[in-house]
Amino acid sequence: LCPDGNDCDTLALVDGGSQYALLNSTISTATDGQFYFGQPGDVALYGDWDGDGTDTPAMFRPSNGFVYLRNDNRTGVAHQEFFFGIEGDIPIVGDWDGDGDDTLAIYRNGEVFVANQLGTVAAEYSFYFGNPGDRPFAGDFDGNGVDSVGLYRESSGFVYFRDSLSSGTADFDFYYGAPEDKIVAGDWDGDGDDTVAVYRPSTGTVYFRLSNTQGNADSQLLVGSNYRFAHRRS
Repeated sequence: LCPDGNDCDTLALVDGGSQYALLNSTISTATDGQFYFGQPGDVALYGDWDGDGTDTPAMFRPSNGFVYLRNDNRTGVAHQEFFFGIEGDIPIVGDWDGDGDDTLAIYRNGEVFVANQLGTVAAEYSFYFGNPGDRPFAGDFDGNGVDSVGLYRESSGFVYFRDSLSSGTADFDFYYGAPEDKIVAGDWDGDGDDTVAVYRPSTGTVYFRLSNTQGNADSQLLVGSNYRFAHRRS
């Protein structure tokens, strides 16, 4: 899946007890380590918060709207915490300005609110995309170094996304996966473009696609059915 010499994304899996498992490839369940962070009920996140080239965890706590993040992959308390969003918001991690640091956006009833710094700040801009109930995800779908937003309609497996952070119709759309699947995007083959994968809890399997087109999985990996989140890990 990842040619020799290429820099490819892998996955960080989070179970119901807030334990992270960091896979070191997309063809094996061997890990680079495991640790605990957050509480059951937190929304697990993963990103490069300080621009050092290593993704580390964060948690969004819907009960109070706070984000808690760490700058290493070890059990411990948050290195930074701040208020961002309200109950019902869905956080999205991405590098929205291409500066090498990941920050957060919020998806709220079909509107995306984007912030290019971490902290209790007002969104720098917002735009409308999709329908309430769609599940947002982020990726660099066109290889330009800037992440944009995709949406996944879990009821039907409909995937659609834009290549810019602006209101408008989808630049690409296709069907992939099945109801109940959890979507994630990453550069699985190191070609510079992010493509989708889905984690299916009922089978405990991740299904990877190497192009953003309708079709069967190019590769799959059995990881187990006890995970509640799967995240891209760069």
